[in-house]
Amino acid sequence: MAVFVTGAGGFLGQALVDTLIAQGKETLAFDYTPPKDDALARWKGKAEFRQGDIRDGKLVAELTAESGTADPIIHLAGILTAGCDRDPQAAIGINVAGTCNVLESALKNGNRRVVFASTIGVYGRGLPQPITETMPLEPDGWYGLTKLTAEQMGLLYVRRYGLDFRAVRFAAVTGPNRVAVGSASLFTSLIPEKAAKGEPYAIEVSPDTSYPVVYIKDAVSALVKLMTVPEAKSRIYNIASGNVAVSRLVEYVKKTLPDAQFTYAPAPDIMAVVSGYKEWTIDCTRAQREIGWSPSYTVEKMADDIIAQARK
Repeated sequence: MAVFVTGAGGFLGQALVDTLIAQGKETLAFDYTPPKDDALARWKGKAEFRQGDIRDGKLVAELTAESGTADPIIHLAGILTAGCDRDPQAAIGINVAGTCNVLESALKNGNRRVVFASTIGVYGRGLPQPITETMPLEPDGWYGLTKLTAEQMGLLYVRRYGLDFRAVRFAAVTGPNRVAVGSASLFTSLIPEKAAKGEPYAIEVSPDTSYPVVYIKDAVSALVKLMTVPEAKSRIYNIASGNVAVSRLVEYVKKTLPDAQFTYAPAPDIMAVVSGYKEWTIDCTRAQREIGWSPSYTVEKMADDIIAQARK
């Protein structure tokens, strides 16, 4: 029996698998792209990795069966914002049809609990603050739309089949050593990381940018909490650590690392994404009340941790 993790080769997936291993949980890791050799070395003898496409329903069913019927499925596999906008058909195939494969396989293999990684991108713009889970769901991009569709499929499996589907609506995941093709939020990781490495950084957004984020360790703790709590009454939960205000983060990093070299070079495609979130504050009260999760990292603590990791 093993926890089945899709998207395990990604930034969040690798951190989750590392945590599951540290907790002594058997893990079957699955992704289209394998993690780097150092991750595979860490996992050797502790977690199995299988390579394949989440759109391959037969393969997903086989791996679900192989991992048993008792432990949850953590479904992280998906295309991020820019990739979805470049190729909506691929986004639908991976983010929507891939999720359907997971739900169907979970149902047929012990009606297993499914924990799904969604996004705050399911909300519309121009909403009153703070953002709660009960607000209108009107995504303005393919990423948010496909994640919302996947959420709704999960809830349909709850209503029709009694599947124990749960989801987290993550703010932008940030942390050290992040490689995120198609992510508009990489600057939140690179501001402290580049400074710690003594590298100049032309920040791709304007100084007045503010963006809601969840630190990688907070994101993993939320997934583990949702995976293990006996009940998740509302099923879908906002998960965020706070807001990165770029000018304030730069100021804080420069106080810590006075030689940090920053310039601003706003990229139109990135600004088009991040500008809509400038005033957002994510309310995580439901997660605190129902599943006992709250963030452990402030923006300053995130920066300190990223700097410490980069210095290693």
